[in-house]
Amino acid sequence: MNKSLSSKNDDRVSISRCRDYDIATIRSCLEEILKPLGGMSAYVNPGQRVALKPNILMAVAPERCICTHPALVKAVGDLVKEAGGKPFIVDSPGAAIPHKKSSLIRVYQKCGYSELGIPLNEDDKYKFVPTRKGRIVKMMEICSPLLEADAIINLPKLKTHSFMILTCAVKNMFGAVPGFLKVGYHSKLTTPGQFGAMLLDLLETVPPILNIVDGVQGMDGEGPSGGDPRDLGLLLASGDAVTLDYVVSLLVGFPPDKIPYLALAQKEGICSKDISEIDIISRESFESLCSPFQPPSTLSGQSRGGFAQRILPFIRPMLNYTLTLSPRVNPEKCVGCGACVRACPEKIIALVKRKGKHIAHIHRKGCIHCYCCHEMCPHKAIFLHKSLPYRLLFS
Repeated sequence: MNKSLSSKNDDRVSISRCRDYDIATIRSCLEEILKPLGGMSAYVNPGQRVALKPNILMAVAPERCICTHPALVKAVGDLVKEAGGKPFIVDSPGAAIPHKKSSLIRVYQKCGYSELGIPLNEDDKYKFVPTRKGRIVKMMEICSPLLEADAIINLPKLKTHSFMILTCAVKNMFGAVPGFLKVGYHSKLTTPGQFGAMLLDLLETVPPILNIVDGVQGMDGEGPSGGDPRDLGLLLASGDAVTLDYVVSLLVGFPPDKIPYLALAQKEGICSKDISEIDIISRESFESLCSPFQPPSTLSGQSRGGFAQRILPFIRPMLNYTLTLSPRVNPEKCVGCGACVRACPEKIIALVKRKGKHIAHIHRKGCIHCYCCHEMCPHKAIFLHKSLPYRLLFS
């Protein structure tokens, strides 16, 4: 394997059982997975400013299993302090949330980060930074606090994802792109392969020194926000985000070559194609740790060989429409909050008045099936509709 995404202990993934979010339990399990990697002091030097980058998709309580649990963030912050580092929490939430001080404060409070005793970033500045390989993008907008930190510790939540199939260590770094600017990437990079290539460009632009996955409770089904909470009972750590996601994909039963960014990483030789090549550190066998997830509906078409992507060009547009999941609005659940309107990169969603209330309306023409509206809806009011041809072929 030709590694180019360099970090400490690249091919080592440490895993521990962790049954709940009791702070003492989290602390003990965290120490267990970090010990064989050299402990926190192997990654953090005294005096360093260390950015803790959780998954903060939206302003929701921890029990929704959408964002990284505050107990893990607290425990990691404490270990960073004990290693002599100066931790602070930084993220830019999903595309529907403005990247400004007032929004950041509100999201931090709702997610349970305000009482952790760790400084919260409120700086909304960003900079344009050149990517190293430029697979798909040459320059990216990156939140300034992440660029100014001495080190980044990535704290993803283990969830399914309607567009990328899996969101974990690699996808979590998309939070480095400020708020509404994420919309532009979805608008330009309309295929999973293009978006996956961008994620690898981003990972090389702001590489974390350490990745610690919150897999105590994850989310399966229609993630990253509309799925179902799922008890997995695991914490995982590695210095390499790609290797870690490869292991996670196998743990939850998803073929790595169906995860767009992992498929590309395997093609480039920066991700293993064989689990035996990876040093997995655990008290239990890998097989006993596996807990298959219910995949997002979008995996169905991919798992059948991507039929709609290989058909004749002159009928591809029509069949791509009928053989692709389409976002639809459930008027009973929609409260007209406008999150989907703000998140849509193509601006094809509007609020309309029906039966005395405003609800979202998605214009089918122009939809690029990025599923940003589904991802950012805090009320699970947007679902992914399967057409009759889709159901006949992929169900």
